[in-house]
Amino acid sequence: WKASELRLKSWDDLSKLWYVLLQEKNMLMTQRQMLHAQNLRFPNPERIPKVSKSMCRIKHVLTEKAIEESDPRRSAEMKRMINAF
Repeated sequence: WKASELRLKSWDDLSKLWYVLLQEKNMLMTQRQMLHAQNLRFPNPERIPKVSKSMCRIKHVLTEKAIEESDPRRSAEMKRMINAF
């Protein structure tokens, strides 16, 4: 995902997408580890860095949204949620 695409999404959509990407990353890492144990090659190893990069971009966009929030309490809460990711 590009940051420009992510900026169009809501806070809730971005949070959900981050968790979907986390599940995908865990699945890919598990698959890679299982194949490595069997001395087999992991297909499409470039997928893991792409997922990680998208996750970082989501956190960046969420941080931008938290900074832009006019209510300081809401902004602080948003930042706490981002740090929990």
